[in-house]
Amino acid sequence: MTAATAHIDHAALDRLFAPFDRTDAPGYAVGVAVRGQPAYRRGFGMASIELPVALSPTIRMRIGSTTKHFTALALLLLEEAGALSLDDSPRAHLPELPSWADAMTLRQLLAHTSGMRDSLDILLHAAGPGTALPADYQVRALARIDDVNFAPGSSWSYNNGGYVLAAEIISRVSGMSFPAFMREHIFLPIGMRDSMVRPLDTDLVPNSATLHVPRPDGGYDRGVFGAPIGGEGGIASTVDDMLLWLRHMDDPMVGSDQSWTALRTALISHGYGLGLFVDAHRGLERWHHAGAVMGGSSQMVKIPAAGLDIIILSNGRSSLEGYALADSIIDLCITDRPPIPEDRASPATTGTYHSRATGRVLRLTEKDGAQMVAIGAVTLPARTGQDGSLSLPILPTDMRITLGDEGDLLTVREFGKVDQLERLALSTDADMGSIIGDYENEAASLTASISIEAGAGSAQLVLGSPMGSTTYQLTPLADGLWEAIGGTGLPLVVTLEFGDGGFRLTTGRTTRLPFYRKMSA
Repeated sequence: MTAATAHIDHAALDRLFAPFDRTDAPGYAVGVAVRGQPAYRRGFGMASIELPVALSPTIRMRIGSTTKHFTALALLLLEEAGALSLDDSPRAHLPELPSWADAMTLRQLLAHTSGMRDSLDILLHAAGPGTALPADYQVRALARIDDVNFAPGSSWSYNNGGYVLAAEIISRVSGMSFPAFMREHIFLPIGMRDSMVRPLDTDLVPNSATLHVPRPDGGYDRGVFGAPIGGEGGIASTVDDMLLWLRHMDDPMVGSDQSWTALRTALISHGYGLGLFVDAHRGLERWHHAGAVMGGSSQMVKIPAAGLDIIILSNGRSSLEGYALADSIIDLCITDRPPIPEDRASPATTGTYHSRATGRVLRLTEKDGAQMVAIGAVTLPARTGQDGSLSLPILPTDMRITLGDEGDLLTVREFGKVDQLERLALSTDADMGSIIGDYENEAASLTASISIEAGAGSAQLVLGSPMGSTTYQLTPLADGLWEAIGGTGLPLVVTLEFGDGGFRLTTGRTTRLPFYRKMSA
């Protein structure tokens, strides 16, 4: 392991976060420790724009998907106790799951390599983020789904549904609720007395910051996610408690050495273990995981060689911004590193590309001459390496995008998988009449209705579930290929590929989910 020394420059860190030090907006609570000793603890912005309460390192905030390695550790504790094995199939503990669950393991659930459909992603796109759901709805939804994204172990795709199942298994095997198990076996033994699993945003929890969703007009809406949240992202904590957690990772008393090694070990050739990314920042090994919720975000980073721990919690800023701020903190605290290689000078490339294998659509765009990459509803700055490949420095991914010599083919490599995308000759001359109608995925209890929007002359998609629906506006991309954009508060983008009596729906985490045209009575 490369050695490094961390120094805390308080003035430089204050300058970094100065733009967020406001009395009329949410912001950040920040903690930085060196060799386990807190060295920088500050709040910037308000805990709630409704009350004169500033953010601080002691205020509870959601940590989102940073929860995932806590959940993975909880399963490992049950394995240490002999109550289960991570090589068990999920169906061994949740017998109501379909036969597809026999072919995967609990370890694959935690590593995002199981290939199962992501229940949270499907429900988010069909019912919308604010729709209230019963506590067991996602498990019951997965028990109905009759297919998968890919064969277990053959690829990687981030999957909240796997952690929904993990939390349910923890509860059934231990005989305790998931929140109670986490409190008794992880939080209290470590001294994290202000940490908890908070299932619902509507729960009243003392000493909690309000979640804020930015509006286009500069104002804010209250962040409320309708579904109960558990193993996939349900922990609420404080900066001070998270610094305790990061210190505990140096010499764990909860979890064996074998369990902690498993957390950091990737199942395929990339840097994601069991709920934890392990990669490098400027030549230094980095352990990290971000989190995003409706109106909040988090970023947790450990640089073991320098003894540097970082936690950033927000109640109204994006997770991508937090990821970039964490990188800036590393660079301010560890200054004896080689410079970041300069980007290769090259003109920006533009075009829209589609994968026949996965349904993915990716756009190359430019802004003020700089190369940008649009994935779904998010457009990100890209870095051009000396080999000409594109990377996304503010996204926690190892994605590399290589453009073919003629510009007609893109190769995307990410987390051990390779995807080939073909350039689309975009067309707005599409036959809307041929796609109008009602569709369904009966097994998943999902419906889709496509109609001509009155007075607009454009096509509209309504995705529906037993708990609610979401409306999208359809735009043609190519023959038989449409893009749908919808959602309120949280932009949602799906791709529809028509053929074989229906269409296949693809999102960032759902691959080619089939819908079939309903026959007229």
